Amino acid sequence: MIDGHFSFSEDFVKIFETYSVYVAVACATVLGACKAWVKYHKEQRKKNDNFITVHGEIHEVLTELRVLTDAARAQVIQFHNGEYFMDGVSMRKFSLTHESLEKGIESDANRIKGVLCSMFIPLLHLVLEDSPKIHYTVDLKNSYLKQYLESRSVEAFSVLPIKIQNQTTGFIMVQWCSSLKAERIDETFSTNELTKIRNQITAQLGQQKR
Repeated sequence: MIDGHFSFSEDFVKIFETYSVYVAVACATVLGACKAWVKYHKEQRKKNDNFITVHGEIHEVLTELRVLTDAARAQVIQFHNGEYFMDGVSMRKFSLTHESLEKGIESDANRIKGVLCSMFIPLLHLVLEDSPKIHYTVDLKNSYLKQYLESRSVEAFSVLPIKIQNQTTGFIMVQWCSSLKAERIDETFSTNELTKIRNQITAQLGQQKR
């Protein structure tokens, strides 16, 4: 202390200024990282909320379709890639992603999982027809599809494709597992409801955040 005043050397001031800059930069970096972390988690929460909302709504409308048409199963099945064959060609597969069941009806969840599309070519032809026509299992030609449906007690069914951005990404399927109910299907009403619900599900799937 000189004459009651503090005296700082120029070197000390320079060091102080330098470290002040470092501290400011470090604080700005930490603050930016915190903001990015908060933003990331907000976005993840929104994605999770979006996922739950979208798929919850799909299950609701599937149940509505099943009840209105007095069907045993209402399903959404989606296409995906799997592993590769030895020649490098991708395996085209599909899996059950949503299902509504009548009480006492067994689920297909464990059976329609990573299924090779090549095993169900007759079904894919029906999907590509894009018609909600009611098909009866007994009228199908002998094939793996017919054997599979018979093993699941399916008496009648209807399918429609799901298209996202003009690409067929899957299909919706309704099944009747009682011969009495199959005989009593109101085809006009059922096909109209299937088309309406297919359109709703297509819109819901299109809302998914990537």
